[in-house]
Amino acid sequence: MGPILVTGGTGFLGSHLVDRLLAEGRQVVVLDNGSRSSFDRCPEGVHLVQGDVRDPEAWMEVERAIGPCSLIHHLGAINGTARFDREAEAVVDVAVNGAMHAIAAAERWSARLVLASSPEAFGDNPEAMQGDRSSVFSPPSEHLRHSYGASKYIVEVLGLAAVQRGLDVRIARPCNAYGPRASGGENGQVVAMMFERAAQGRPLLVHGDGKQTRCFTWVGDVVDGLERLGRLDEAVDGSGSLTGAGFNFGSDAEVSIADLAERIAALTGAAVEHVPRGHPGDVRRRRPSAQEACDRLGWSVSTELTEGLARTWAAVQAER
Repeated sequence: MGPILVTGGTGFLGSHLVDRLLAEGRQVVVLDNGSRSSFDRCPEGVHLVQGDVRDPEAWMEVERAIGPCSLIHHLGAINGTARFDREAEAVVDVAVNGAMHAIAAAERWSARLVLASSPEAFGDNPEAMQGDRSSVFSPPSEHLRHSYGASKYIVEVLGLAAVQRGLDVRIARPCNAYGPRASGGENGQVVAMMFERAAQGRPLLVHGDGKQTRCFTWVGDVVDGLERLGRLDEAVDGSGSLTGAGFNFGSDAEVSIADLAERIAALTGAAVEHVPRGHPGDVRRRRPSAQEACDRLGWSVSTELTEGLARTWAAVQAER
């Protein structure tokens, strides 16, 4: 296999994937604009192209620097739930135009392409939390949260359109990944935000009644799924090609946000504080099915939430 490109490769998920690919002996190039991370995260031996996934010149710089890549993991996106309503135009712009440039590069290089989507691509549909077979979005007059989920839906549409033209595209949906290096702050991921506040001696914030549920998935398990999806030519169960297939990489252990806060409070000694309202359009329940990933990729969750939280807190303390 030739060089592997990881867009967003200095971010949370991307940096862990880069580490995994390097451990496998792969030649890796990263395309990132550093908007949510430090370029210092890029390990020695990785070629870093500083640029925006929406900029065609950045993609050409990758080609000039390292030649055509055989595999692209396209992870570059604007993330952070608070930003979906507040920065809707930019969220859509990066998702859709970034994906179009990734598809164009993959076609030019005859590369395999793994497009990162999200369980947010199923919108508000409560049934989709189980089987993930259809998407339902509330109207934008209510809120703009679905700038992210709807744009990820379009990313999947673009990917499948490229499959019809003969490109080997696979869809990955990481489900509430958590672990070291995740962004905290007001635009961060909930586990990282809680640990950051605990480290600062501040109370953990729970929006509303805290009964909204998620299935938190250890970053190493998500990365294992991404690595398999990029590497395997065919499904391990004999069901054939993986081209055009989409996979959820998520735990099936449903946890309320209130329960998550209590677990982190017990681990860190922090207090818990409820605040009246959450993010616009906050989904009450999300429990994606990962059965196809288990069957076709041989993937499974190996790190339970209790262990993963303890490892994340240890990493937070080690960085202080």
